[in-house]
Amino acid sequence: MLIIRSLLFAFVLNAVAPVSLLAQFPVPTTRQLEDTQPAQIHELVSKYCRLDYEGARLDPQSWPKIEPLVSWKAAPEFTKINVVARYKVDMPEASSSHNKITVDVQYRLLGTFDLATGYSPEPPGSDQNVVFIIVSDNNDTRIADAENTLPHPSRATMLKWLNEKLSAAQDDATKKRYQDAIQQLTAQSASPFAK
Repeated sequence: MLIIRSLLFAFVLNAVAPVSLLAQFPVPTTRQLEDTQPAQIHELVSKYCRLDYEGARLDPQSWPKIEPLVSWKAAPEFTKINVVARYKVDMPEASSSHNKITVDVQYRLLGTFDLATGYSPEPPGSDQNVVFIIVSDNNDTRIADAENTLPHPSRATMLKWLNEKLSAAQDDATKKRYQDAIQQLTAQSASPFAK
């Protein structure tokens, strides 16, 4: 009988003690994590898009601002630049893998500057959707990939960049490419609500 009581006491102690210990320390529930994680991911992508919009992708000196937000180790090379009037970051959606989340960003596209051929304006109201893939691993959440890794600066940022490039240009063909781009981009409506 004493053995049965000892076994019963040991069983109760092993079964109840961990539960009572958990009750003493607040542990976030799955629901709480679901509520906070989308906001943090939205903030991460918004910060990346804001830095890109302000020209951080065009300036190699700005890489340290972007590096903590992404999983790649160096700034992606680019031969084209998408110039945008605005962007909107959607709330994240969980995908098939529990540690991978996608976030859609809608850009109002003004045009594309090709480093080799120059600027091509888009029709007013052109939208571009870019899907960002976010990976969370060991409490480190970063942008792992995007469908379109081209820079997406604002019109004002792009005009500043073009003017700097024009000042540094040596040959006439390059100067003309930058001058034409400045002229076309200046003539475009900068209103983010242009249809």
